[in-house]
Amino acid sequence: MNTRRTLSAVAIAFFIALSVSYVLCIAGGVLFGWSMYQVWMPLLPGFTWPVSAQGFLIGLMWLLFYSVYIPVLLLLPYNYFVKRYSEDASVR
Repeated sequence: MNTRRTLSAVAIAFFIALSVSYVLCIAGGVLFGWSMYQVWMPLLPGFTWPVSAQGFLIGLMWLLFYSVYIPVLLLLPYNYFVKRYSEDASVR
């Protein structure tokens, strides 16, 4: 059984989830006056409020970076240990 995960699949899933959350928070701020943009401002340098096209795109670029960075931090050790322990189990 292969329990290893591919980096590209997890990065794409992260990007979709973060992008949907980002767009919903921005839309909520524009349409309903939500203040969720305050959560994004420290995480996305260059993102400004009120939102501009440039700030919105900079935010998406940061989300793309985080969508690769987080899976690299999580999946490389995960896949290493899955491979290591599956090899140890096959030796026994």
